[in-house]
Amino acid sequence: MSSVRIARNDTRAVHSRSIVVLKPSHPLIRKLKRDLPTPCIHGDKVWDSSWLLMDELRRNPPPKKGTLMDLGCGWGPLSVYAAKKLKQQVIAVDADDGVFPYLQLHAQLNGVEIETRQRRFEKLKRSDLDGVHTLAGADICFWDELTPVLFKLIRRSLKAGVERVIIADPGRDPFYQLAERCEKAFNARVVERKTSKPKLALADLLIVEA
Repeated sequence: MSSVRIARNDTRAVHSRSIVVLKPSHPLIRKLKRDLPTPCIHGDKVWDSSWLLMDELRRNPPPKKGTLMDLGCGWGPLSVYAAKKLKQQVIAVDADDGVFPYLQLHAQLNGVEIETRQRRFEKLKRSDLDGVHTLAGADICFWDELTPVLFKLIRRSLKAGVERVIIADPGRDPFYQLAERCEKAFNARVVERKTSKPKLALADLLIVEA
């Protein structure tokens, strides 16, 4: 796949961590929005905690040529980073297939290939998780009803052989409820992270290891 170059001085794009991510004002994004239905489950932008999740994966990278599953992938910045910089085989999962054209646009811009699957979290089976080393997601625990769903998914993933689960969140109550349950049941911890690039952002990371 050949990449399409975006000028570094284009203010409608973000160049950070060796990837390029388009802002909603970019003509390519605006064209998708004109031509396609709007994603309906909060997949309409890039969430800040994605950058902090990338930083954690840079500090503690998964094995090269491993498989990383990006939960609630949205426009795909985490997927792109994992494929481009960490040399991962990436499976990008979202309940809303309306996000995949945006993800594939970013994959093309960054010269990577990413597999996509439309799944709700509760529909991910152990067979879907076989061979996955890292399960990661940014801003995915935003409703109370997602806390038990994600807890069960983490439990299934560990039983399926997943080595590490990382979920980043800016500090919502459902996330902290999930973290508390995981700390009691698994080898889990919460760490606070901060970045100033591409803009100031704070997030907590729930890290669960086998």
